Amino acid sequence: AVVSTQSTGDLEVRLEAKTEKEEYMPSGEVGLGRATFREFLDRYRTDNMYCVSEIPEPMYKDLTLPGIMNCGGLKSSLKEMNMWINSGGAKSIIHKDAHNQLNCLLSGSKDWIFINNSYNHGIYQAEEIDGEHGGFSLINPDAVNYKTFPLFADVPWEYATVYGGDCLYLPPRYYHRVKSTNRNMAVSFLFGTMSQFEMDGCDSIQPALPLQDAEVLWKYPGSGMMSMGNSDPADVQEMFHDLLQDVLEESSVDKVTVRQYLDHIIEKLAAEVPYIRQQFSLLFKDTVIFNDVEEIDHKWLQSLPCETWLTIAASVSFDPSNDPNSEFYYITKEEVMNSLKEATYYQSLDEDTFIRTYRSISGSLRIGRELFAALSKDNKTVTWYDVVNGEDNFRGYGREHDRGDGEMHQRNEIIKERAEIEMEETRKQEL
Repeated sequence: AVVSTQSTGDLEVRLEAKTEKEEYMPSGEVGLGRATFREFLDRYRTDNMYCVSEIPEPMYKDLTLPGIMNCGGLKSSLKEMNMWINSGGAKSIIHKDAHNQLNCLLSGSKDWIFINNSYNHGIYQAEEIDGEHGGFSLINPDAVNYKTFPLFADVPWEYATVYGGDCLYLPPRYYHRVKSTNRNMAVSFLFGTMSQFEMDGCDSIQPALPLQDAEVLWKYPGSGMMSMGNSDPADVQEMFHDLLQDVLEESSVDKVTVRQYLDHIIEKLAAEVPYIRQQFSLLFKDTVIFNDVEEIDHKWLQSLPCETWLTIAASVSFDPSNDPNSEFYYITKEEVMNSLKEATYYQSLDEDTFIRTYRSISGSLRIGRELFAALSKDNKTVTWYDVVNGEDNFRGYGREHDRGDGEMHQRNEIIKERAEIEMEETRKQEL
């Protein structure tokens, strides 16, 4: 595949640090964790950044779906297409993903480690919300603490190195770890689980299919909101039927009112994920899903079109890193105001200096410019008084996105920190 930056350079891609779960998140011109493809290519050889992004739809013309997937149930169950580009030195934690995937390396090489699902008891998986199909291990694979994680000593693993032109199949919820030692570029084709597999055409070798001709559930146009990691609408639909069945059985009826049903959804889901309450309130307030409907049953749910389930799945799956304005979730109001007040205490800031100050706290060029324009009274400088009196311009920072995992995250971090301290003490004793 040859991708021309002349035609794709302005498309936006998602960024991560080269080490997965690292606290640092790279900032681009577009936003925190978001850059144009051109900017990424200009910086990725020298900066700590890794393109882990949905493939923008305009790039589909430069890629093909491998012939092995151009048949039957594989071709009809494509969920999302992602690309992975780094200059070397990238490494993931031990983790698992929700979907089937075929990961194809276009150039370079990658080292993979796989752990069979039958050994999950020795993985020490981090706590996660009920219903989540992904997950990660608390173990640092570069320095395993067998005192804290003794069962891992008996976990066997398999190893593979893939090179440019190789494709690797990874089953869903299968623990693995990936490491890059050199520059590489890969694409992954995610597809859903199937209770029955359609074999139409799969008994013979099929030609590769231009990606632009493939049917993909979640597509990313090249700017705006991404859908990486969104739930499968079929899974969401099944969950909604299960929730409806709960209400029907509790009430011993064949139909329930819309209000009863929505209250039950919010009560059940918000118990695990507080964020759901806010999302569902907004979703059902602004949607026409339940217009002119008083009572519902399984038949009615089944009649809802695919577009409706896509809307619901996108709403409950929201991840701030998919949002080009993600810095409003990761940077607090206090961080921004304190940084700008300190910088303007003795002098006013012109736009260039203001933006350098804003970017020093991981802010982006785009939002830095917008903030300067909002604060500056003369369109030339920002003063200390502009910052103090312009507090309303900072209210968007520090947005809450409580998926119910805040306390879980703290407990996970305590375990990992304890393991690191013990490892350091062991090293000192050996010296």
